[in-house]
Amino acid sequence: MQRMMPRSPEADSHSVVDVFPFCGLFSLEIVCQAAFNKSWDNGSETGALRLLEAMDGSAILLPIDAALPMLKKYGLGRHLPGPIGDAYRHFDDWTQMTRKLLRDFGEDDVSKDRSHRFMATPLLLNDDAFLGRRLTEDEAVEEAMGIAFAGSGTTSTTLAYLFYNLSLPENAHHQRQLREELRNAGETLSELQQLPFLNAVIKETMRLNPTIISTLPRTLDTELPIPKLGVSLPKGTTVGMQNYVHHRDPEVFADPESFNPERWLGDCDAAERTITPFSLGQRNCIGQNLARAELYMAVSKVFRRLSVTLNSNMVREDMEMQDRFNIAPRGKKLWLDVEVVK
Repeated sequence: MQRMMPRSPEADSHSVVDVFPFCGLFSLEIVCQAAFNKSWDNGSETGALRLLEAMDGSAILLPIDAALPMLKKYGLGRHLPGPIGDAYRHFDDWTQMTRKLLRDFGEDDVSKDRSHRFMATPLLLNDDAFLGRRLTEDEAVEEAMGIAFAGSGTTSTTLAYLFYNLSLPENAHHQRQLREELRNAGETLSELQQLPFLNAVIKETMRLNPTIISTLPRTLDTELPIPKLGVSLPKGTTVGMQNYVHHRDPEVFADPESFNPERWLGDCDAAERTITPFSLGQRNCIGQNLARAELYMAVSKVFRRLSVTLNSNMVREDMEMQDRFNIAPRGKKLWLDVEVVK
């Protein structure tokens, strides 16, 4: 990888860092620990980067598999030339690496712990409630791939956009306010959860840069009246919500394109009802508590002692949100000037 840290902030008061891959490694480490009891340390970072690249390189396949399922079903995709073939080959890497993670976990005694301390344990020990049997290895691997993908790319992207928003010159005062709040607070998760401005910064990042901006479809199982429009949607209608759209509703969010954490302080009932970064209902994100904990701890560790400024070589188009179901910055990079604050 070319995106490595030129020098450490501990060794110097100022560094230039591409934080984007580090956000990915941070989230991947946590989800692999929580799911597979796997730590990417002792020189294994290359494997972690390879897994991240495999997941990232597979992202374009979601619409392709929906339109042309035979390419995946019969293994044809990996033989295609160009970007589509590359994506299928990345998918094969992702599958093989996840299979090894799951097999290594299955050989570990902790995988047999019925207390379910790890997210992968039920995949190996429990009967699936829908199928009425245990999963086959291929089925378990597919579920494990979903865990690794959902638990890494989403949270890491949110963290990257939080760094980006606070690094902009017009938001320097927000960064200073956050640092002051953090330095006057404890460092436990329960203490961080109570900090108003920290919560406001995280919510505003999720509003402006929701990690899922694609439409999330649902099929109505009952008729749905919409009094405001004077219509009713019949049972069986497919409806969809899109975070990108309703998070920018000017009737709820004044100046919706601006990063303004203060909008979450004081009376913000309408905003609280509108923001849906983890979706709603029975199929909302099951990993949201872990994601929030990651954000609280990472932001606290970074901004208590470091100041970040967008590097002059970055242009704002680099951070344009690219919709591949979960977002990623178009430039796949986030170079920041990082300085230790005494």
